[in-house]
Amino acid sequence: MYKYTCEGDISCGVNIVKDKENMTDLEKKHTPVINAPGKVNKGELFEVTVEVGKYMKHPNTMGHFIQWIELYSGNTFLGRAEFTPEFSDPKIKMVVMLKHGHPLIAVERCNLHGIWSSEPKSIKVV
Repeated sequence: MYKYTCEGDISCGVNIVKDKENMTDLEKKHTPVINAPGKVNKGELFEVTVEVGKYMKHPNTMGHFIQWIELYSGNTFLGRAEFTPEFSDPKIKMVVMLKHGHPLIAVERCNLHGIWSSEPKSIKVV
């Protein structure tokens, strides 16, 4: 899922952090961060939060803002939240259920800097 990138063109493809130990300011502002338990019971609901701007605050103006965040379990779409500039903040809480241990992946879109993906969040389903 989302494995294609266009080197040097942040508006093409899906952007990912190149070096987690030495993130650029652009990466810090745009990378979605997933907070979820490491282990869940199969078929039971649990909470997941996704936040953009956790490492460095992302602008939230009419000209520069996060448009949406999507959450996936592997390639399975779990949900989407859309944002308006100035009146909302790019942080979501979803209650979801898993039947398989596919990693969670969050994807967001900045109106100026394109699409960005989180690191996969592994969850053990028992």
